[in-house]
Amino acid sequence: MTELRKKQEINFRKNLIIDAAKIIFFDKGFENSTMEDIAHEAGYSKGSLYSYFNSKNEICFTIVNKYFSKIVDSIQEISERSVSGLQKLVCIKEAFVGDYAQNSQFCNIYETFKYHRSQCSEVENEIRINVSYNKRIKELIVGIVQSGIHDNSIKATVDVKRLSQSFWNEKNCFIAETMFSKANEYNYLFDLIIDSIRTPEDV
Repeated sequence: MTELRKKQEINFRKNLIIDAAKIIFFDKGFENSTMEDIAHEAGYSKGSLYSYFNSKNEICFTIVNKYFSKIVDSIQEISERSVSGLQKLVCIKEAFVGDYAQNSQFCNIYETFKYHRSQCSEVENEIRINVSYNKRIKELIVGIVQSGIHDNSIKATVDVKRLSQSFWNEKNCFIAETMFSKANEYNYLFDLIIDSIRTPEDV
């Protein structure tokens, strides 16, 4: 087996385990799930599972990081659109509502992740990846807010850092709360914020 084929095989098996873990975490909850449960769902022995992941914490981090990668790509694409900075913020919200609010498995896993990630010091590599994704997301949102000020769609008096952090930070993210809120409730709150930072010229 070539090195490339071997790597593809490992990634294939890891993805099978990740898909199985999503089902188990969603059905039983993270705390009540075991590596044995995941192995059974994936069709592997418990020993085989440990050849790919050291713990369920590592699996959970891997799941979240895969979604964070998609979030980075989505916000990057939106940031490059030929629309105002204010409209880009609206587009980000719509992307979360449309793409992530419908994913009940990830919502459940992410909510658990927020509360137990501080106990996952043993998965240093996944933590570094997560930190880098968080940093990039914040950079993109800061850039979008700054572009809105530059194109006069967002008020120049807005505190760029604080507004950006209200949309995304390591502890909690306003945007990500679309995954747990009813669309109508979130849309109302989001519209209030948009109206408060919108310039009169953008009305």
